[in-house]
Order: sequence, then structure tokens, then C-alpha cells
Amino acid sequence: MNDAPLAAAEQKEVRAMLLDLVAKNFPEAYLDEVRKKAVLQLRRLKGESAKPAKAAK
Repeated sequence: MNDAPLAAAEQKEVRAMLLDLVAKNFPEAYLDEVRKKAVLQLRRLKGESAKPAKAAK
């Protein structure tokens, strides 16, 4: 996994998710944890998609 900044579209997606949770009155500590997990998951998915595809048999 890398620490590269997220693309604008990815940042927008995370913000939209957090705004939805804010509207539902989730506590700030929970929002921070969710944001961290979402960013880590996006980075992991980007890392996996950057790997070469396996050849189909």
C-alpha cells in the first residue's frame, strides 16, 4: 500500500460519505475512524488494481 494522495474523485466520495454520517449525527470520534478506514481501503484497492492481471487459464 502506498501513501500517495487520493484523487479528487476519491476525496469527493469520502467527503460525501462523511457528510451523510454527519447528517445522521454520528459522533466525531466515529467519523474520524471511518474516514481513516475509508482512505486505507481506497489506497488498498488502488494498489491491488495496479498489479498486473493474472492470465486466465
